[in-house]
Amino acid sequence: MRHFKHLLILSIILTFCEITKAQDAEFSQFLNNPLYLNPAFAGVGIGPRFIANFRNEWPSLNNAYTTYSVCYDQDIEKINGGIGLSAFSDQQGNGLYSNLQFTGFYSYQFKMNKNYALKAGFSTSYSQLKIDYAKFIFTDMIDPNSVSVTQATGEDAPFYQTKSYVDFGAGFLIFSKKLFFGVGIKHITQPNISFYSGTKSTLPVRYAVHFGYEFKKNKRSKSFFAPNFLLVQQGRFRQINAGIMTGAGVLIAGLNYRYTVKNPDALSLIFGVKKGVFKTAYSYDITTSGLRGNSGGTHEISITVNLGDQKNREKERRQKRYTECPDIL
Repeated sequence: MRHFKHLLILSIILTFCEITKAQDAEFSQFLNNPLYLNPAFAGVGIGPRFIANFRNEWPSLNNAYTTYSVCYDQDIEKINGGIGLSAFSDQQGNGLYSNLQFTGFYSYQFKMNKNYALKAGFSTSYSQLKIDYAKFIFTDMIDPNSVSVTQATGEDAPFYQTKSYVDFGAGFLIFSKKLFFGVGIKHITQPNISFYSGTKSTLPVRYAVHFGYEFKKNKRSKSFFAPNFLLVQQGRFRQINAGIMTGAGVLIAGLNYRYTVKNPDALSLIFGVKKGVFKTAYSYDITTSGLRGNSGGTHEISITVNLGDQKNREKERRQKRYTECPDIL
């Protein structure tokens, strides 16, 4: 296990080198964190809507990645669009590297016909990156005979231990009561996140193409079956998610397979409950990569409270002829 811990720390250190490219955190329940996926989702659920997400990835590797996200969004009729706010925290290597981010969202809706709508979304975020350099372990600090830390490193300390930047995103979304298709774009300006003065390590643009379709027996049915698809491209990193979500009564369940090109990643099992304004889901990722058996999998929890799902708000939406979105959103 000690060897795995050292490998993890060394891999995190590589993110600060000049030639490396950072990548965003991922959520297995990406449909339960829609603003993180695409700013055009702001206001789609009418709302006000509040969502909280927690992800603990590879807990057996000394809490390798822990990620938190909370957000709020709602539709505002007077501006013909939606607004949103989110706070995001990501810690890697048990606090060696952390990211705190605050984001504002705005979307504008175009009515295509009585069933379909198009949303254009935009986001502005402020991020603060931190490293705890005193906890770093480099190869020249390790005694190969005892596999323990015996001396100080000869590596130069970074010029900064805190790095802040402003970032921008955009996206579009086409949706109806049964279908959604969209593209979300992050890091349009490709900010420099290097901790070393005079060096550059850009955060690559992230593209997320997503699609889903919801099948129902009839309009009043509470049961549904919804295949969905997500393709993410960021720098040289490419990821494909393909899965299904289904619901019967108050119960929801899903199965999702995540594949990073040239490397199978994980199989996600999702279980949850949706009743009235409340929805919660738990997912467990079964690791299928070379880390299987050592990672401890991944645990993820989402909680959604959508006040737009109250019965009086549903009646109001029908009277004003809002474009409804699929139940899985």
